[in-house]
Amino acid sequence: MIQPQSKSGVPAARPGEAPASSTRSGQVPRGDRPLLRLCILSVPARRVAGGAVDLDACAAEATRLAGLGFGVALGLDPAERADLAWNRLHELVKRTGELGLAHGLVVGISNEPAGSAASIGDQLEAVAAQASAVEEAGGVPLVLPLPALSRRRCKEAEYVEVYRTLLARVAGPVILDWTGARVRPELLDYFPGKSFERVMALEPAKVRGARFALLDVARETRLRRELLARDQLLFTADRAHLGPLLLGSNAGIAGDRVAQPVREVELAGRALALGDFSHAIVAGLEGRADALAEALATLAAGDAAGTLERLAALA
Repeated sequence: MIQPQSKSGVPAARPGEAPASSTRSGQVPRGDRPLLRLCILSVPARRVAGGAVDLDACAAEATRLAGLGFGVALGLDPAERADLAWNRLHELVKRTGELGLAHGLVVGISNEPAGSAASIGDQLEAVAAQASAVEEAGGVPLVLPLPALSRRRCKEAEYVEVYRTLLARVAGPVILDWTGARVRPELLDYFPGKSFERVMALEPAKVRGARFALLDVARETRLRRELLARDQLLFTADRAHLGPLLLGSNAGIAGDRVAQPVREVELAGRALALGDFSHAIVAGLEGRADALAEALATLAAGDAAGTLERLAALA
């Protein structure tokens, strides 16, 4: 029987389909002390004259940041991705993966070379191919939004179909990115209705978390608690409220203590603390990494006021 097609171009789910998986993540590696807050810094590619990527300079910067306790993220900026194209970004990813960074490598994956004008099916094939390449390099894929879904005004069920199809094609672990129109206007009304919550519930053992870039602290806090129930991580991209979100405050109202972990989870072989607080994948702070590292050390020492003061200076 031929399945009905939606506007997204992905077959609609059959009536009576199996419910979303409730499988939890794997065990935390034994003997590992969980990292209280993982901060992953988005790092732009270093260039030489003529625009070529300086792989040696990129490796040196990634090594420096890892030495300060940070993970490294590549390929998150759409403008940089368009300039580099996937081939050059892939070379950078492979070189960075060879470094064996202590706190991990996260890489944005998107629809190149298919592009947003291609069918959704072709775009998903491109995303899945990039996910495989990132996994092979030792990184964790971060699934960037597909602007075509917003442009075509796809409905909630169609988003769920698209992401269900994509997740069936990737091995995992992956992180999903939800960037809003305040950051990227072309993503207006992305993840309509409850589509984000439904997508995150599809395969929690494979989708280990989400990067949240809506700049909405109250909404982030609510969704973080939903993800916590499934052992999924929330990574904030909100620099302006980084202090309260890392501390674990309610809707951005800073408390007088650092929220403590309720349990531990594993992400790509690393033990991370899980609780009513956000981790972070942020851009624009690589140049102030030393100060950020000092703020995280203050947080680890349990000094909430000192953490807020130091992080406010970086906003």
